[in-house]
Amino acid sequence: MRFCWLNLRVCIGYFLSGVILIQTPHLTSYAQSSFKNVLPQLSSKELSQKQLCDVAKLFTVKVIQGNSWGSGILVQKQGRQYTLVTNGHVLTQEKEKYTVETHDGKKYEAFVLVRFDHVKLTGADLAILQFNSPTNYEVATLAKWTKGEKVMASGFASDATNSLFQRFMCTQVGQVSRRLEQSMQLGYQLGYFLSIRNGMSGGSLLNTQGKVVGINGMAEPAIFRNPDIYLYRNGSRVSESLGLPADKALDLLSNSSWAIPSEKFVELSHSTLNLTISSSNTSNVGNIPPEPIHK
Repeated sequence: MRFCWLNLRVCIGYFLSGVILIQTPHLTSYAQSSFKNVLPQLSSKELSQKQLCDVAKLFTVKVIQGNSWGSGILVQKQGRQYTLVTNGHVLTQEKEKYTVETHDGKKYEAFVLVRFDHVKLTGADLAILQFNSPTNYEVATLAKWTKGEKVMASGFASDATNSLFQRFMCTQVGQVSRRLEQSMQLGYQLGYFLSIRNGMSGGSLLNTQGKVVGINGMAEPAIFRNPDIYLYRNGSRVSESLGLPADKALDLLSNSSWAIPSEKFVELSHSTLNLTISSSNTSNVGNIPPEPIHK
């Protein structure tokens, strides 16, 4: 599949165009975990898989329209106003109002502030929404992925045939397959060997310190492997630039899910939001329940 989207009509459309959705076993659900709202400072140490998932849920929201949804990441709080980023393809073209559900089950009306996905060659598959709430929610720390870092993907998965996969989910921690020298059309640039499901579009790609290094949105195809899915903004094929034989290059691209790097979002939103990229040795993400001690 190309994008993790939510309703049957879109899924059928993707199938007809040569891209379909798959189910994969590489996901871990922490829906029963308990969460707190105030995060203490953390060092730069790596977190466990469960701690990462607990952290991600604190700042991840469900972006709902009708009976379908995508995910979003809280990136800023100003008084009672929260700002979140999601994928542009999570939103319909005609709606400007959406329902946002936070990790505690509360729902809010959210408004589209700006979209960056209108122009395929120069835009990015991103949008910014805002809503108001008196509740204190955590916001994500944005960071740039550095070579060698492992990652975890998360979001509110949607699977109409299996209630187990209609909740917040996290993948295993895995390897980054490639950071392209330039972004693909709609901004995708960071590939990773993790499988994301329907509904996880707009969710976070975390490094092992719990910082958001990318926004999920483009997943590996199930059957059809088409090099024309992976194009740079100038229309050239990504597979021809990797220095690999054609079949191996396509294997790498199609076996990867893809995210838009956090620094790309910060750059695009500069005139709208005052966001920064965190340094690699600091974090404002914390309040992670400690790992149990097994005797």
